[in-house]
Amino acid sequence: MTFNQFKYLSEDDQESILWRKGVELARKADNYFHYILFQVDGFYMELQYIVPQKTITRIACFEDTEFLEPYLEKINIDFLYRHR
Repeated sequence: MTFNQFKYLSEDDQESILWRKGVELARKADNYFHYILFQVDGFYMELQYIVPQKTITRIACFEDTEFLEPYLEKINIDFLYRHR
């Protein structure tokens, strides 16, 4: 699936693809929201949710790696070094 195909899907379809095909890369949180970064095919998705209510408030998709900046320190790449 391409980025353009994905962004025109309904929110329900996007969420379904996220859970079926998404690979979790990192998590972060602020005072109110929690976020999970996923990779799906050749693009990224950020899931925003409220913990106490267990409510998804936004799913954002993007291709531009500039938006990965807040996650870079949290992405675990240890597995890359284990197989050397």
